[in-house]
Amino acid sequence: MNHTTETQLFDLLARHQALWQEKKQSLPQQNFDPEWISPCQVGEVQGGKIEWSALKRSDAVDLSNIEQALEIKLHSSIVDLFCSAYSDCLPCMFQDHPIELIQVWNEDDFKLLQENMIAHFMMQKRLNKPASMFIASCSDEMQIVSILNETGQVQLETLGKGQEAVLAENVADFLTQLQPVIVE
Repeated sequence: MNHTTETQLFDLLARHQALWQEKKQSLPQQNFDPEWISPCQVGEVQGGKIEWSALKRSDAVDLSNIEQALEIKLHSSIVDLFCSAYSDCLPCMFQDHPIELIQVWNEDDFKLLQENMIAHFMMQKRLNKPASMFIASCSDEMQIVSILNETGQVQLETLGKGQEAVLAENVADFLTQLQPVIVE
């Protein structure tokens, strides 16, 4: 694994948890759904909310099934970002722009992510666009933050149109620039 990407991901997750500790005196929380359980959930449900703490995956997973299905080699940072931890998605600010970094909550979420990845890659191929993988949503629903598969650069992408701007040369650098926020 690219330990730089993984290290920066866990640093961001720790900064997110520290923000919650400072502002709310608790671990991060989300609405509890008894049919959407995660290994990163902590404690008991209180007021319809469950606390959670990012959890390093103990099982070795990869995205080779996507690579085989699409006949493509995924950039290693895509694998590192989505296969390292169980976590809720992380609301952050990137240079004064709100984004939500996509993460995997449980195994069902991991399967959904893979289905969405395949659909995204297929759409790009139909549009003759360079292969990229979404990693964050933006306040503008037509824009996403993605990793350009060929280079590993992080870019702002407008759906159906392509790259708008390069945001960082790699995922690790991008993660260091994110400032976690609490969205109520």
